[in-house]
Amino acid sequence: MNNDWKNYLSSQGVNNNNASDNEKVINSTFLCDLSQYSTLVIAGDDALSFMQGQFTNDVEKIDANNSQINAFCNKKGRMIANFRLFKHQNNYFISIKDSLVDLSIEHLQNYILRAHVAIQDVSEQLIHLGLSGNKSPALLEEFIENIKIENDSVSHNENYIAIRVAGPQPRYEIFCSLEYAKVLWEKLADQVDVVDASSWEYLNIQAGIPFIDSNTSGEFIPQMTNMELINGVSFTKGCFTGQEIVARTHYLGKQKRRTYRIRITSDTEPKAGDQLATETSTDNQYTGTLISIHPTANNKYEALAVIQIKSAAEGKLKLKDFDSKISLLELPYSLEDNK
Repeated sequence: MNNDWKNYLSSQGVNNNNASDNEKVINSTFLCDLSQYSTLVIAGDDALSFMQGQFTNDVEKIDANNSQINAFCNKKGRMIANFRLFKHQNNYFISIKDSLVDLSIEHLQNYILRAHVAIQDVSEQLIHLGLSGNKSPALLEEFIENIKIENDSVSHNENYIAIRVAGPQPRYEIFCSLEYAKVLWEKLADQVDVVDASSWEYLNIQAGIPFIDSNTSGEFIPQMTNMELINGVSFTKGCFTGQEIVARTHYLGKQKRRTYRIRITSDTEPKAGDQLATETSTDNQYTGTLISIHPTANNKYEALAVIQIKSAAEGKLKLKDFDSKISLLELPYSLEDNK
């Protein structure tokens, strides 16, 4: 996190360690810092062809006006990271969980070889903000003309980038320099609620968008996290690392695990990577893994978890290592794979 930005937020009384009221998050227009995500730039004459050979989605469909959810995998088809990809001024940028930055750069560097490609963490130069709520498109019009309202669309000018992302209300991820971040914050903070960073993760859970972190990197093929259901995988773009296994699962295999939105009641706070089981599981068995969690009330949480489809249908799920109760919640999209 940019130290000057951190100090500025502190001077504004913003504390990202304080949990926000969930009703405020769902029903109001709010602004938050998104420094839990880092921004990497991928540049060079061979950047497009390099990404096309590594990423799960069709990078050739990216332009200055459209972003996409994407991922890259190991040779076994397991996701190292998933992220949002966008293009600005002829360079490509990925917004990725902070805990995956070093691992991701190291992994991608292994495939550059002689290609003219450079990968750099530019989180110090690009401040990352979130704005959510019904008023957000109108509020952003002061900074960018003709704000787009389609999911994954990009609105931009020389000072700001605003990406519309899925959610229960209109919401935008905003990227800009420190100077312009301060301008935006000072103009909007008095007009909207200011909430902590975890509120954005809560909306990702509501939207069924499961961004993995270092606790779950290398655990799942993309379909286990519903990536193809949220437009994060292309099965027609050609080869990428791990593509054979991902495609085989899509065309020939029967899907055995999916990501579900769940409610957890537990005296012990769960965390990403914790395992799920059923009442009949043995000590060495587990039926699911938590991806992201957000507290909603005392001893209550909402989460996204990869779960065996059979176990989810049977119910009676719990956290493997401590007493808990789990129930399924609706997702905003169908779990049926439209092949």
